[in-house]
Amino acid sequence: MEELRQIAFAYYKDVPEHMKMWVQEFLSEIDKDGNEKVSLQEFLAYMGMHEDSKHLCTPSFFDELKQEGREELEFMDLLALFYIVSTGRPFCNGHCKNFIKGGYFTCVQCFYHSPKTFDLCPVCYLDGKYVHGHKNFLDNFLVLKTKRTVGDNLNQDQHGEASSITSKAKAPESGTGSTPAETINALVPVNPRPNDTRARRNALKAIEILLALGNIFVASSQCTIM
Repeated sequence: MEELRQIAFAYYKDVPEHMKMWVQEFLSEIDKDGNEKVSLQEFLAYMGMHEDSKHLCTPSFFDELKQEGREELEFMDLLALFYIVSTGRPFCNGHCKNFIKGGYFTCVQCFYHSPKTFDLCPVCYLDGKYVHGHKNFLDNFLVLKTKRTVGDNLNQDQHGEASSITSKAKAPESGTGSTPAETINALVPVNPRPNDTRARRNALKAIEILLALGNIFVASSQCTIM
């Protein structure tokens, strides 16, 4: 959880003041007694009020959030909570149902074609402790790599030259006050739609290669465990 605290703080310190106010409003709403700490009772009461956050409303998740040796959530813990809620960080859809702090595997079909993703922690994925209708999974890094590779192939086919997805995003001018979050939003591509057969073939080939890499990784990991 410490890594998530640092990520959340990195975003917080660079955003404009009006965005920091959103965080402060969140803190004032969850910290009912105003002592700048949040007890388990305050946490459960607040999280239980919001339908989209009820899956976070458990004592075990509270314990994961708070720093070791502390009884209540403090500022850095609450920043991490705000980041988790805002970004929709996943819980494992497999047997354990735990919050996923690090890398994870996600169903490729659900990622691209479903409103909800199907995500698994490495342990549940390796042990096969999940029930799902699809078979193709990639870790979260390779999913992003797939999007980048497919986009590059499509740009090359449709424009006759290799180009990066991010190269088309205009860099913020000096002094504009653009934040990392705003910059990231500007760089995230819309799922490309191939307009010709060649582009579709290259896109599918890129996905197949990355799926194969994922399968090789899983097989080697299983051999090591055995």
